[in-house]
Amino acid sequence: MPISLRYVRLPPAQPVYEKHPWTLAEISEFIAAMDKPMYRSIAASILQSGLSLSDLLTLTYGDIKEELEKGITPLCLELTRKKTGVQFITFLGGWAVKLLKEHLANQKPENTSPIYNVTARTVYAYFRKTAQKYASALKARNPYSPHSLRAAFRTFLSDHKVDPLYIEYWMGHKLPEQLRAYINKSRENWRQTYHEQAEPWLTPPQYKTMSFSYN
Repeated sequence: MPISLRYVRLPPAQPVYEKHPWTLAEISEFIAAMDKPMYRSIAASILQSGLSLSDLLTLTYGDIKEELEKGITPLCLELTRKKTGVQFITFLGGWAVKLLKEHLANQKPENTSPIYNVTARTVYAYFRKTAQKYASALKARNPYSPHSLRAAFRTFLSDHKVDPLYIEYWMGHKLPEQLRAYINKSRENWRQTYHEQAEPWLTPPQYKTMSFSYN
């Protein structure tokens, strides 16, 4: 007769990998510990947009040129996910735009120039290097990863009761066809929604004085 393990107390499974549960203050400190403007910009952009690293690295200057040069914030990104082909809108808040400008300072990019001319592997390696300075103990896998910042985007907004449909849309996830009518809003309507409902929870306190500016 087979033995059931239903009522046997087994030791809890030990996770092989552990995601780091970020706080906003920690993220601010972690980014400040980075010594290169490009990586500071990458980190803040992932947190404030919810983009995956692979989607962020596909951005060209032409994707941001108009609103960046006009000083419009939050800066709108109208994108198609590389992995799934899903079309969506998300934004960079004032903090991410500030760090983006610092990264692009003294550059003269063409419309087709990648904003971040770097590989995903190099970004992960840099995050790990920074984490080794920032955190005393690291496991086999870097818990301070770009993906953990994308996860923080969802966590922070969910914790503050932002509509789950908005969160999934901004992250570029495919939505059921019957729900797409609920995200049929104009760019400016989405910008206002993001500024009021998302940006405050994705911005460290010292950067919250940055104004909302649009044409």
